[in-house]
Amino acid sequence: MTIDIKNIRFSYGKREVLQDVSFSVPDGRFAALLGPNGSGKSTLVKVIAQVHKSAGGEVLLNGREASTLTRREHAREVGYVPQSGEAPFDLTVREAVLLGRTPHFGMAPRTADWRKVDEAIELLGLAELVDRNMSELSGGQQQRALIARAIAQDTRILVLDEPTSALDLRYQIETLQLVRRVTREHGITALIAIHDLNHAARFCDQIVLLHGGKIVSDGTPEEALQSDTLGNVYGLPVKVQNIDGYVEVRPLVEDGIEYRI
Repeated sequence: MTIDIKNIRFSYGKREVLQDVSFSVPDGRFAALLGPNGSGKSTLVKVIAQVHKSAGGEVLLNGREASTLTRREHAREVGYVPQSGEAPFDLTVREAVLLGRTPHFGMAPRTADWRKVDEAIELLGLAELVDRNMSELSGGQQQRALIARAIAQDTRILVLDEPTSALDLRYQIETLQLVRRVTREHGITALIAIHDLNHAARFCDQIVLLHGGKIVSDGTPEEALQSDTLGNVYGLPVKVQNIDGYVEVRPLVEDGIEYRI
């Protein structure tokens, strides 16, 4: 399923956060939203997930305007993974993951719904935590439960708002590998807001770089991550190089020492 963003605008009061943002994510592609704090990444994710209503423009899902869908119809198409601070704390892990199935059943979950829940829990390595309350989990564990909920939802689009920010390095890599595998094996389209340029370059097919609420580059990692552009966006000189077939970005500090972002 394709995502087409056309001239999206959004403001918090008088502060304009998104300014005529337009781009497309083709069917089955894993795309990253990059940009410094305040660039509009999370806001755009929330607009696509219909958490926020835009001030103008369109979000098209396979050509259909998202705002015309009912809440249930939208939930059958788009799985939204918020940041861990938005976890349903009064539920157990299994109950929280079951929420992903609510667009698919009526009064009570069926055997097939519980099977989807258990598959997602196993996939995210949460089997030992199923009866724990969400409020008892670490931020990283909560985030994995929210991703499991979206996987159980069985949608054609995944939209993730900085899902790796509370995870340690191992789970950051495993989460990105999982999303990439899901897109490739099941034809799901995924869009992730993320800070780590090198993780995005390694695991994503498409990079959309935001700065000041506007898109400054859009393309493959090789096309979108250019040293001059990144230097202007992040306010420091960077070196972009290709290592073993992957783009890698390193900031250049004044004393000549290079540190990986």
